[in-house]
Formats: sequence, structure tokens, C-alpha cells
Amino acid sequence: MILNAALLSYAPLLQRFAFPLLNSMNASVDLKTLLRATQVKKRCGSDTNPDITNIALHHRQIRPNGLFFAVPGYENDGCDYVHAAIANGAEVIVTENIIPHLPNVIQIQVPDVRVAVAQIARAFYGFPDQQLRLTGVTGTSGKTTTTWLLHHLYQAGLKQKTGLVGSLHNDLGRRVLPSVRTTPDAVTLMSYLSEMVAENVQNAVIEASSQGIDQKRTYGVHFDTAVFTNLGHDHLDYHKTTEAYYLAKRSLFEVATLKHAVINIDDPYGRRLLKELPASVQAVTVGTDQTADLRATDIRWDVNGTCFTLVSPRGSATVRTRLLGKFNVYNVLTALGILYAQGYNLSEVLPALEHFAGVPERLEAVENSKKINIFIDFAHKPEALENVLQTLRACTKGKLYVVFGCGGNRDRSKRPLMMHIAETYADHAWVTSDNPRFEPQDQIFEDIRGGLTDATKADFITDRTEAIYRALRKCKEGDCILIAGKGAEETQEINGQLLPYNDRKTVEAYFRAEG
Repeated sequence: MILNAALLSYAPLLQRFAFPLLNSMNASVDLKTLLRATQVKKRCGSDTNPDITNIALHHRQIRPNGLFFAVPGYENDGCDYVHAAIANGAEVIVTENIIPHLPNVIQIQVPDVRVAVAQIARAFYGFPDQQLRLTGVTGTSGKTTTTWLLHHLYQAGLKQKTGLVGSLHNDLGRRVLPSVRTTPDAVTLMSYLSEMVAENVQNAVIEASSQGIDQKRTYGVHFDTAVFTNLGHDHLDYHKTTEAYYLAKRSLFEVATLKHAVINIDDPYGRRLLKELPASVQAVTVGTDQTADLRATDIRWDVNGTCFTLVSPRGSATVRTRLLGKFNVYNVLTALGILYAQGYNLSEVLPALEHFAGVPERLEAVENSKKINIFIDFAHKPEALENVLQTLRACTKGKLYVVFGCGGNRDRSKRPLMMHIAETYADHAWVTSDNPRFEPQDQIFEDIRGGLTDATKADFITDRTEAIYRALRKCKEGDCILIAGKGAEETQEINGQLLPYNDRKTVEAYFRAEG
């Protein structure tokens, strides 16, 4: 396997068009074959049948003999880049509305460009999704840890070569590429799956975000198993309502090819989903509820890991993991539930589970000379922050501190909620920047202050490095500090710029300076 560490470190700087088509260099499919995969309303231009050697949603990815999808965007419209795509070699434009005055190019009008992207991409890459066992994992929290766990259990426990598509990186079997978004566009996704097939991968695990599902990036994909972790307060800036957010996730379970569904029924939306599941889909439920197919009892944890009893129709077993807390028990249960649904003997994978080291900077400890329990976590939504702080409070003998922020140009309603949670569980909070984007940091702070009742329990410091340094200076041996929000991110997004920044490197720099 080739791991390009430099590229992984600077993935956000590469933008979304860096890697998608590296596996299509030798692909060639004639236009009529591609169009048989989708609904065509109208065709304009010549009646020829050119061989298409590349397809793309971004004009910069187009090369000679290319097909360009003019996708209506939320910030940019693909129709505005049609001339640039033609200049780069596009012979075919797929659009929802015929564009006048486009000579020497074929236009294909379709009812929904996003659907056409998914359908044509599958045909262009030879329907690779039909040659893999695909598991799609959706939910507000736990997607990344669950997919990494499952990937580990397939490979280390069952010795099956497995690919992974998600928010941190994309494991294609031989190459590991950086991720720009949780769920890539349909062209990129099919390119990745095609490469996995070429590398004799057996299984692929995909993080399916609600935006990705809603934008049809996974449309028509032949999932074998769909997974629901939970549904909390997030992405309302995009979906507007919790109901719309839920319905986007539910649509993953309406795939015609779906055989199995794994659902956390401790979550109220999980219980609703179970009732609304198509009758043709076999459900496996997980949780602490007495009715769950896979149930966790006797849960206990400390700073070194978690232990619980797994109860299933096939008996009971003791489960040990280096992951911390009840929320990670759900992640473990879910990964085991997937394998259970697919017919595997869980006793084969439990030893491998004990050796799972965790996900980079998902409640990851940072060793230090002051014997402080320092954890870095991606928690950037209310439920996730509450889960992590509850977990650390239960195993902290000294003071519990937290550094966190809220992203700019995102759902403002969660900001006071996160402050309330931090004030409730932590002895003190340092509130700071976390990708303010184009929003003034003072406005973000004002929203966060709405959840603070005791002003002495929080400091507001714009510079994230300074906030972390101040928090670390406050800590004594036996104390615990959570640095939340950014996880493994390598940048801060401020006013359209991606500035190099990483929480772990900031902590390490502090201790180097301290000697």
C-alpha cells in the first residue's frame, strides 16, 4: 500500500479536483453506451457516437474527448463553466437546460443532472459497485469511527482486503488518498470503487453524509448493508429542519439492492427508521435496550479503554477495546452488528478488536511530561461534545478543562448549546476559533455566550494557539483537558484562506517550548 503522507497532510489545500480521475486514464466508453444508463430528454448537436475518455463535474478535470456535467450548484453553477470545459476538450455537455450557441459540441438534456452523473459514472467505470460488498454508514456521529473499526475487523480479523471511503482518507487497496469531503461526488466515488476492484478488494466501507445522500452522490449505488448510528443536532444550515435531515439519511435505506440494515435503536430516530424499513431488508438492531439484537451490558471504562458484555442471540462474550466511553460502545456494537448481519461469527473478530488503536485524533491521547490527560477530538456538534465530556468526567480525578469553538457560516443554533454543555461538564472552558470562514469571530462568540450562565467559567480567545497554551498552563498533574472541534484537520479556514494549523502539533510545540 502506498501512503503519500505529504498529500494527506495538506489534503485541504489540494481542493476537490486533485485526484478523482487518476484511475480513468485508459478508460473509453462510447457515448451511446453511457446514455443508455440514464434518461435523456433531448439531444442537440451532431448524431455521432464519440468515444468518451473522461467525465467530470469540474471544468479543470476535462481533457480531450471529455464529457462535462453542468451541475447546478449551491454557490456556483456548472453552466457558467461550459465554455471553459469545451476549451479543455469537452465533446459532450450534460445539462438540465439546453445552452444556446454552443457549436461543435453535443448537448444532452436530462431531467436531473445529479442523477445523470451517478448513472453515467457507474456505466463509465463498469459498474464497480456491483463487484464489491458495499456498506454505507450514515448518522450524525460515529460514522468515521464505525467505518474505521469495520475496515480493521474485515482486514485484521477476517483477512479480507477492504477499501474505505470517508472523511479522513480513502483506502483504495494499494493507494491511500486524502479526503476533501466525507462522501465524494459520484464520479470520484466510482473511480475509487473501480480502482478497488482492480486491486482485488472484497469489501468497501463508505461514509454516507446527509449532504452526500441528498446531492445524489450515492444515487443508485448497490449497497449490501446500510447503517444508522444516530441523529442529533447538526447540518440544519443545509437541511433547515430535523425532519428533512432525517429523511435524507433514511433514503440510504431505500436502495433496491439493500439486503441488511444495522440500526441503533437506543436513538429515537433509529426506532422510527426500524418501523419504516422496507420489508425486504433484514434488520439487525444494536444498543443497550433489552430488545436489541446485539446488546451491551456491564459497561465500564477508564483512561486506558472500555470493557462490556456483548449479549446476542448466539450467546454472550466479553468485549475489550482501547476506545473510551459509552458512545464508543455504540460504535463497536455497530461494527459488530454489520458483521453479524452479513453472517460472520463474531468470535473471529473480537481478538482483533482489542488491537484497534483508534482513529487519528478522535479522542486521541497526547503523551506529555506533565502527566496531564490530554485528548484531541473532532467533536464539533452538541451531542458529540456532550458524549466526550461525559466520558472524560467519569474517569478524571482532577479538574476537567475544554477548549472548543464553533464553525463560521454554519448552523448558529448549536452554538449556545455547545457552551451550555461545556459549562455543565467542564470546570473551565476556553472558547476559541474553529474555521470561522467568512464570519466575524466576534459574532460567533456572541452566539456562543448565549449559552453561558457563569461568565467566570469561560475565557474567549480568538487565537486558537493562545487558547490552547493558556489551558495547558492551567493544568496540573491528574487534570484532564479536551481540545475539541478540529481533530485531525491540518488547516484553519479564515476569510477564504486555508492556513496551516493542527491541534496536536500545537500541543507538541507547547511542551517543546516548556522543556
